[in-house]
Amino acid sequence: MLRSHFLNMLTFSLLVSVFFAFLTQDDQKERLKVMAILFLSMVVLSLLIAYAMFPFPLNIPR
Repeated sequence: MLRSHFLNMLTFSLLVSVFFAFLTQDDQKERLKVMAILFLSMVVLSLLIAYAMFPFPLNIPR
């Protein structure tokens, strides 16, 4: 089992992008293009959201 959240995110993004690329495209070149676009957009957007949330810590009352 992967223990890193980042590796889990990369694995999930890769699997989802491969699935949707094969689901929507017939041409091999187009599949690779869609795969790359989906993978990079999911990873970059996730990191941007994480960076935006960083200044707002989760305050759990004890």
